[in-house]
Amino acid sequence: MKNLVVRAITYFTGIVKNKDYLSTEFHNACRVLDYLESELKKRNIDVFTKRVSFTGLSAELAFELLDFTREDVLVSIGYGRLNPEEIIQLAENGLYVPLIYDNEPSVDNARLFSEIIHRASERDPTASTRISIGFHRADFQTPYFPDSSSSGIKSIGLSFIYPRCLIDYVKSGYSLNDAFIKVFDEIHGVANLVSQLSELPVYVDYSLSPWIDNSVVELYDLMNLSILEPGALYFTWILNNYINRYSNKELRTGFNEVMLPYAEDKLLLDYGARGLIRARDFLFYASTCVAGVDMIVVPEDINSLTLLIASGMALSAVKSKPMSFRAIPVQSKPGELIKLGKFGVVPVIPY
Repeated sequence: MKNLVVRAITYFTGIVKNKDYLSTEFHNACRVLDYLESELKKRNIDVFTKRVSFTGLSAELAFELLDFTREDVLVSIGYGRLNPEEIIQLAENGLYVPLIYDNEPSVDNARLFSEIIHRASERDPTASTRISIGFHRADFQTPYFPDSSSSGIKSIGLSFIYPRCLIDYVKSGYSLNDAFIKVFDEIHGVANLVSQLSELPVYVDYSLSPWIDNSVVELYDLMNLSILEPGALYFTWILNNYINRYSNKELRTGFNEVMLPYAEDKLLLDYGARGLIRARDFLFYASTCVAGVDMIVVPEDINSLTLLIASGMALSAVKSKPMSFRAIPVQSKPGELIKLGKFGVVPVIPY
């Protein structure tokens, strides 16, 4: 049976008002994260990433942060007010920059977002992987990057990689319902341990998310409801119901839904390479409460991406649920491969 993996331990910071406090808060966050990782490792619990999420730093403080960040700790600057060039420069330098939009759908605003994302990707496609558009209010809080910002209360956020755990339980004879019960018991055990160790409030985003071989889409295939067939939306609804049923409402934060990030799931990547999936298909999936359109790699086309973003705005308005959008526009045609840093080689898909 594959062990549960902690996808992220995220330290949500207090409110930061000056450079001295910025440094103190960051280094204290790293100390807590390093301690938690060490203690979990002693108990054979793997930690995939450590993260720090701030409360919406000013541009001045965000650039100061570059002086003492660490390669092994991902950092989100939170929901700040930055101009397009500041957004791009910070993402180029390795910081995660979440943008939020909580108004009526607007092509004009969608175009502004599209232009920012294109400019970032022109300089470095991996920079655009650190920029997201969140369709929700500013008080939203999740350990999932890039769409992450602290509420200003020091706490810990957890997310997990558990598709393979569910698959292994089902293959060994458990029902999907019982597999969720088993996995969520393990998640709550980890959350309780982290709470005891950190002496901080702990929250969990229970979203079912992949990482390459630990594929969410494989679970669809196992249940004979392929992501490419009409039953996909129905099965997504089933999975989201299990997440809602067995998650602890007092611990829950963030999306808490199925996630289908294109460049992070081996089967989605395979479908992209075979020409079986398009960018607009992810809007279709998102109609049944999938967290959003994420990590799509598409050809450069400001107008097409504008309309895709505007459609995401419209879908979020209809759903009245948080969504997040992340796209990487590149100078390549559909079917061509690009190198995308830690995400490996990714096939470009059409709009």
